[in-house]
Amino acid sequence: MASEHDRIYWQAHRGGGANEAPDNTMAANRYAWSLGGIPEADIRTTKDGIIVALHDETPARTTTAPDKVKDRPIAEFDFAEIAEWDAGVKFDPRFGGETIPSLEQLFQDMQGRPERLAYLDLKQVDLSDLGRLIDRYGVNRQVIFTHNEQSNCKQMKRIARDVRSMLWIGGSAERIKRTYAEQARDLGYDGLDQVQLHLNGKTADDGDSDWPYAIDRVFLRETLAETAAAGVDLEVLPFEFDERSIHMLLDLGLRWFATDEPARFLQCTRTWSGSVT
Repeated sequence: MASEHDRIYWQAHRGGGANEAPDNTMAANRYAWSLGGIPEADIRTTKDGIIVALHDETPARTTTAPDKVKDRPIAEFDFAEIAEWDAGVKFDPRFGGETIPSLEQLFQDMQGRPERLAYLDLKQVDLSDLGRLIDRYGVNRQVIFTHNEQSNCKQMKRIARDVRSMLWIGGSAERIKRTYAEQARDLGYDGLDQVQLHLNGKTADDGDSDWPYAIDRVFLRETLAETAAAGVDLEVLPFEFDERSIHMLLDLGLRWFATDEPARFLQCTRTWSGSVT
């Protein structure tokens, strides 16, 4: 029997919106939960102060907002207006009827169900307003707040008790390493429960032809040891992956992942000898 050490945790990036469910919808959230994962919601605020889940600044890509308004920022619309647009049918007709959800809708699905967690990726929301909403629904222990500025993570944990936080770090391998050192490690992981590193594909030969990512495995191994010693989870987001690359990451000791393709990711983990599903 595999040990608790081998348990694999994963975030459904945008709810799995790249390929398997419509981006930032309740259907995507429920899909991720049904597979045992943690959906991510990107959060913004409407003109009338409703916090909603939407990745892009405008509704153009994911909804049926009319052409005359689709390129306007979501902050210029009242919630009642955006609720009229379909946010599922452009992804797949079988998701017709999905709308841009309010964060309250997400919290209503989480309330009283402690096994349902959610990542909240800050786009454009007042943190005090967010904290009040989290407190109102009592989902504090189920929320993992995430941003690419450590100061916001630290502030959110002061505003809403028991909320966890994650600093995500993207860009080139050099930028990721520099940001990790300057923001996370050298600040003693202040205000952080997790750190996420983006794994982009390798574009040049670094002498490790067997390794598929721009971030080298030595750095990942060292960073995993540093974060573990600090009691911080290290999560990785491999934008491209297959069974072999997921097994290599698991063999390094990584147990927290983010993915755009939950079902395919899970299939890759199931063939790893230490996997718990």
